[in-house]
Amino acid sequence: MPDLDVAGTRLHYLDEGSGESPLLLVHGSSTDATTWDGVAPALAELGRVVRYDRRGYGRSQHPPVRDHRVHARDLVAVLEHIGVPATVVGWSSGGNVALAVAARRPELVARLVVVEAPFHGLRHADSAVLATALRLKIRQLRGQRERAAEEFLRFGSAFRSGGNGYDQAPEPIRAGLLANSGPVLAEWDPHPFGVMHEHLPTRALGRITAPVTWVLGGETAVDAQAARPVRVPAQVRGDRHDQRGGPPRPPRPPRPAGRLRRHGHPRVAAARRGRVAGSGRSVDGAARCLPGRGDRI
Repeated sequence: MPDLDVAGTRLHYLDEGSGESPLLLVHGSSTDATTWDGVAPALAELGRVVRYDRRGYGRSQHPPVRDHRVHARDLVAVLEHIGVPATVVGWSSGGNVALAVAARRPELVARLVVVEAPFHGLRHADSAVLATALRLKIRQLRGQRERAAEEFLRFGSAFRSGGNGYDQAPEPIRAGLLANSGPVLAEWDPHPFGVMHEHLPTRALGRITAPVTWVLGGETAVDAQAARPVRVPAQVRGDRHDQRGGPPRPPRPPRPAGRLRRHGHPRVAAARRGRVAGSGRSVDGAARCLPGRGDRI
């Protein structure tokens, strides 16, 4: 895995496959670039795929980052290193980072896919979010860092049908999540430029010039934040609405311009159940994504 020197650290990344239109994968919280292991090889057969450990995660060693403008600057550095506009897929908190970069440096992003990002999650927080934050911080103050991280991991991977992805995951995957949990505990601290990207106004998304797809899996535990329509300026271009992996829904009337479409992707939904759609095999690294409530941090 090569390194990319950026301000204050070295970002470890993988550059696989080949092609003129690269795909850049940005992981969420409590994970690293290996979270894409279950899908990256197949994607690399179709073109160039780049993925990296965000600052403080995996092999990109750095103290935990509370100011998420730093993560945005890192993503800009990776995109500039790639050298051509990329299709950026940001999962969970990585989706918030991708949104920020697409809004501030639109020339770097050819297409944007946002997978269950907790955008403005603080202002839309419900009682479950607040209760989780309280339990997490109490355990952290008592020195129970691992149990504090598990509060987040169970909450962040909750299924609508009951249970959660963390408890269902094999022990090696749970160990990997806990190994990357240090930054998560810091991200739950209040910060004016924190993980929920409250500092990025919705109107700023109007500067995004790339087509945007918003992914919401059918097994995501639905709450006020997940069900809230994502309203964005009319300049943001969405694609068709498509919900996969959950109960069938009646057709919806066309939405007015200015509202970002949510998408459910069959591979994302399958990851909740631990299988890759159409392959019949278990997910390994992809299961580390644990896409439940969208990392909610």
